[in-house]
Amino acid sequence: MISVHTLEKPEHKQKIAAHFSRAAQSYQHHNGLQRWCAKRLLNWLPASTGMTVDIGCGPAVNTDALLARTNHYIGVDIASGMLSAAQSKYPENTWIRADLEQLPFQEAAIDTIYANLAVQWADDLAATLKQWLQLLRPSGCIVASTVLSGSLSPLANYFQQYTGAKRHNRFYSTTTLHQILSALDGVSVQFEVEQVTMPYQSVRSMLYDLKGIGANYQPQPQQPLTRKNLSQVEEAMEIHRTHDGMLPLTWSIGFIKLTKG
Repeated sequence: MISVHTLEKPEHKQKIAAHFSRAAQSYQHHNGLQRWCAKRLLNWLPASTGMTVDIGCGPAVNTDALLARTNHYIGVDIASGMLSAAQSKYPENTWIRADLEQLPFQEAAIDTIYANLAVQWADDLAATLKQWLQLLRPSGCIVASTVLSGSLSPLANYFQQYTGAKRHNRFYSTTTLHQILSALDGVSVQFEVEQVTMPYQSVRSMLYDLKGIGANYQPQPQQPLTRKNLSQVEEAMEIHRTHDGMLPLTWSIGFIKLTKG
């Protein structure tokens, strides 16, 4: 059963929810980056995670791995389409539709919060992390990964050059995220940044993947991508083709572990 947390969401959050709902059926065919990050992030978890909340659970992509560590799993996502896909795979599990900035849990009720590539959708990340820490029991932990500024290189730079916009969501810089984490009280912090390069045969295959996982969401409306613009970007990208014939798409990913004192 899917529970709905009914706090009113801002209009842009409703748009994000609708955007990711549309990506629910295609998500697992395009989520190579998410799988890579999940493998790294799962290694930061304890062997037993107690009451575990999977924020931005999507269509249950990490549910098996998390259920292997706990009997108390709750999946949370803002997109109803993602939760419907998750519930169809795991009908006995608990699924909650909620905004990651307004989680419907009592303080000190959770042992582990897991959030793979979700926190970049927070409007106020500092306030969000403080809220999450309040929900944790003593010695509980948050493990999260997030996209950082400088990602989608060199594709985004060419979109900026030829269309006037990078055509993706805004991301926190490494410096800003480090400042946010450093300001948290009563918590030990582990923070690492990695550059992850995914190879593609073409620019269009990159765009199919970004659309397939919902990562092409843009907070401000943009002019449609024209054939001319796309051709310009494709031609410019060719100088980056590697010796094995692939085009690189590089992401800057921040990995976070917060352990409550």
